[in-house]
Amino acid sequence: MKATSKPVVVGIGDKQPTALRFALIEARRTGAGLRVVHSAGFVAEAPGFYVGAGIVEDFREAGQKVLDDAKHFIDQEVSSVPVTYVLTTTTPTLALEAEAGDASTLVIGADDVAWPDRLLGGAIASHMSTHARCPVVVVPERTYPTPLSGGVVIALDGDTSASGPLRFAFEHASAGDNLLHVLHAMPPGTVRKDAEAFRANVAEVLAGWTDSFPDVRVLLNFPIDDADEACVRATEHAELVVVGRPRPHSMPFALARPLATRVIKRAHCPVAVVPADFGGA
Repeated sequence: MKATSKPVVVGIGDKQPTALRFALIEARRTGAGLRVVHSAGFVAEAPGFYVGAGIVEDFREAGQKVLDDAKHFIDQEVSSVPVTYVLTTTTPTLALEAEAGDASTLVIGADDVAWPDRLLGGAIASHMSTHARCPVVVVPERTYPTPLSGGVVIALDGDTSASGPLRFAFEHASAGDNLLHVLHAMPPGTVRKDAEAFRANVAEVLAGWTDSFPDVRVLLNFPIDDADEACVRATEHAELVVVGRPRPHSMPFALARPLATRVIKRAHCPVAVVPADFGGA
């Protein structure tokens, strides 16, 4: 694979070695540099809330400590990837949106915030997965980081364009163990005629991709289940689960909560949310 000039960006909070390690591997895979970004800004600025100079300096010092810890961790890894460290006082979402504009991939830790913080804009991973201009990989921190060996899984849900996510999934499978699971959950109560139509549709979507990536072994899986439950179960063993960037809906977001948003909140492995127009690393 040819090197890309666009770096991999990893947005970190505190103590996120799993996200850092994934970002390093992704930077090596694409032949790109790595930008480690930490925001020492407030998640959201409440009206009338005064931030004194002392508080800003305290946040900056704490943020520098986060980057120093990240550098110490990366220095222990065997890697020839050039790394840049960025400390900003811009709010996390604005900082990462700006970084994503010139990134090949944005890697970020999973949201682990209380409900009041979500109301103030603290659900950063959920926001970036639907707003960033590049693929976003949400990486949960694992208490017991045992190796995952279930290959790459791509979920075809029928509600998102498959071209960009398929390219991302095939590229990762080709660079890894060459095994790609194609997952399409069929709703409970699906009759045989409709099941055959689902299978035919998936076969049509995959046409041409196996020719472009002949080294990738493709396994098809059509569970009778809700799409989000099937995807969450796949994250228990997969190395990476790939889903499409949600299309905008006219109905309120709470009623149209897309597959990607539901899965990243409960995932056990990295989940890549990929826009339809992704053209490859």
